Amino acid sequence: MRIVEIFSPRNQTFKTFLKLTGVRGIRQYRMAILSGPRQTEEVLEEFPERCEAIIFSPDHSPPVRTGTGHIRRYCLDQGLFRQLDISGTDQPLLVVRFGTFPRFSPAQPIPGCTLCIPFQDPANVGSVIRTAAGLGVSRVVLLKEAAHPFHPRSTRAAGSSIFRIPLFSGPSLKQLSVSGAPLITLSPDGEKIAGYRFPSDFYLVPGLEGPGVPASLESGTCLAIPMKNGVKSLNAAMATGIALYLWQMGVDRGALSRS
Repeated sequence: MRIVEIFSPRNQTFKTFLKLTGVRGIRQYRMAILSGPRQTEEVLEEFPERCEAIIFSPDHSPPVRTGTGHIRRYCLDQGLFRQLDISGTDQPLLVVRFGTFPRFSPAQPIPGCTLCIPFQDPANVGSVIRTAAGLGVSRVVLLKEAAHPFHPRSTRAAGSSIFRIPLFSGPSLKQLSVSGAPLITLSPDGEKIAGYRFPSDFYLVPGLEGPGVPASLESGTCLAIPMKNGVKSLNAAMATGIALYLWQMGVDRGALSRS
């Protein structure tokens, strides 16, 4: 495929790309810019149908892969490229497309863990999506408080895992209601998580950064990761990752005992 060269900031394609550096543009076009050589290579290799364009500067060699002939290639003036490379990777960028997130329905429980996240920090959203995909979570429900998963800081943390797990759109944290499986929250005031036996199917709901879990969700099981030396709580994404790891350890032990 031919390479389209862009040298003017007034170019309409460049203006569209520039909008993808902010959430409003990401929502409008349902496209996002991925950065970082490892994750762009992984997405090109494993999810080529999601890829729309490769953006690079004259200093770069664009990735060449079989099966990616449909992907447009744009060579931008170095100054224009830097405006899009907000993470400062100085590596080719990948424009990807995503669809609408299905609405979460509590009337349709599925086996395993459903993770509901309210995190407002995009890096936390991306980090926990990566962890959830790696530890076998069935689906992630993005609550209304949550930062957009395709925000540049989120995709930087999530990498190709952003396409490896089903993402759903959910209600606000205070309005969350579930059925068909128990709801488990994470809070420094909960019972110690060590030794807790997770049910086979459940909803896991970490608190919002700072405020934590609202009173409307305190009636169910609440788990805590004990801290020492005066530390009251962990980063929300890290605490969620520890809880998911302990859950998966129990799943693995159960599988071994049945073999």
